[in-house]
Amino acid sequence: MSPNEPLPTDLEACHALIEQQVETGQRLARDNERLKFEIEQLKRYIYGRRSERHVEDESQLTLFDEPAAEEQTDATTELIEEEITYRRRKRSKSDRFPENLPRQIQTIDVPQEERLCPCCGEEMPVIGTDARERLEYVPPKLFVHELRYPKRACCKCKAGVKIAAPPRPDQDGSAITPGSRYGVGVTIQIMLGKYADHLPLYRLEDVFARAGVVIPRSTQVGLLDAAADLIAPLTDRMKTLLLQGNVIGMDDTPVRLQDLGMPGKMRTARMWLARGRDETPYNVFFFHESRERDGPAKFLGDYCGWVTVDAYGVNDGVYLGSEGRIRASCCHTHARRKFEAAQSNDPKRAARALAFYRQLYDIEDRAQDLTHQERLDLRIAESRPILDEFNAWLDLQKSDSHVLPKSAIGGAVRYALNQWKSLVPYVTDGSLPIDNNDTERDLRRLTIGRKNWLFLGSPAAGEVAARMYTLIASASRQQLDLWAYLDDVLRRLAGGEADLDQLLPERWREAHPESIRTYRQAEQEARRLKTKARRARRRKLASRR
Repeated sequence: MSPNEPLPTDLEACHALIEQQVETGQRLARDNERLKFEIEQLKRYIYGRRSERHVEDESQLTLFDEPAAEEQTDATTELIEEEITYRRRKRSKSDRFPENLPRQIQTIDVPQEERLCPCCGEEMPVIGTDARERLEYVPPKLFVHELRYPKRACCKCKAGVKIAAPPRPDQDGSAITPGSRYGVGVTIQIMLGKYADHLPLYRLEDVFARAGVVIPRSTQVGLLDAAADLIAPLTDRMKTLLLQGNVIGMDDTPVRLQDLGMPGKMRTARMWLARGRDETPYNVFFFHESRERDGPAKFLGDYCGWVTVDAYGVNDGVYLGSEGRIRASCCHTHARRKFEAAQSNDPKRAARALAFYRQLYDIEDRAQDLTHQERLDLRIAESRPILDEFNAWLDLQKSDSHVLPKSAIGGAVRYALNQWKSLVPYVTDGSLPIDNNDTERDLRRLTIGRKNWLFLGSPAAGEVAARMYTLIASASRQQLDLWAYLDDVLRRLAGGEADLDQLLPERWREAHPESIRTYRQAEQEARRLKTKARRARRRKLASRR
């Protein structure tokens, strides 16, 4: 109704106008609520805390029985009487600089005139030395590996000239392609610079320039192409072994692809990651120009087993067009994330759902070090009843008139119910994870690099990147010294190494324990123990309620 249109005078028309205005007001209120939620999520994404860890608040008290006053007093007394001690951290051997580093020793002695004893006048001998260490950094240096071939000939008969045959690449350690002017070390630096340290090639051009030589970006691209062809048999072997496993985690991320048919234009392609479990510890990346199902279907081929996916993979059948050979297990983190985002919309219902997930993840924390069968038994005994209760609660919320379908909490409930059939298989197989977090974490390696190199120049560049990320991510998963690993692998492949299994990261780790990044292992173990202790304290407090 326009502002200039006269108001109706009959009763029925007035009722119709009122109903129309009420419907319009309700629709605007829903749109306003949705827009407020979207703005809140965008502000949180830009400025806020990205962690999804949930801290208990008062709204969660409705989930548990109220503790008795006497129990509260005992708990308070126990906390007050807790002894708090302080210990100063002493420098351990791991904090000292490694003994294998070269040292420049500078001796700073007392002046000559102060070396005489004030009592007897004789020179005081050295009875000991105090040493202080300071680590210095020298920029990397380039050197030219010049191969000289003496020419020999008889000056009398002049029968001909003899010269030694060029050595094989694995003997002189020169280059990955015959006749290249750049050695293996230069190629490794480019590989690590772009795919491990996330530097675009123009920055690597500056890195080499600081060392004294400008290596054009076109030359760097050629070296990466040659290295990708060299490592292709090894990455293909990783894929073959991965597809022999029983569980694969899969996820994808968009990458911008330069459209060669339309100069200056970009289109969206996808980079996929297929991550094996501990039995097949490989991170295999593959590139596809779209998000259509033919990409994963071609990669998986005749694979038979479980694939841990997100809701996209379940709904659109990306992995399920296999006549039952491939079974999908949906990621619980995606479902939990919906409720975590809905806390501002409906704090109590969101807290109730998050409490269910807290119980489920506490069980998974306890099952972390168990065998597959022991984990399955624990899940059947404890996780399944919680899932049944959670499912009944979701059905109740779906039928609740106060939960609007288009609200944040309504969307979270609908999402969980729609994926429920694929959310519960993990309690039927002890080898299945509850979520796909490991795959998402390892895929983040590519997303960090994408912020720097921005786009792929061609589909061929996507294939090169996929092979590089496969080799580097799989080696990083074993906590290997990437330079030592790549240096040995590239030289052996260039020399015609036929036993690819010996070059697999987990096999290479066993043969080269000196090239394991122990500091990363210690860091991960400390973080794991800290998280485990925090969850144990939380479970202990919850048991007192």
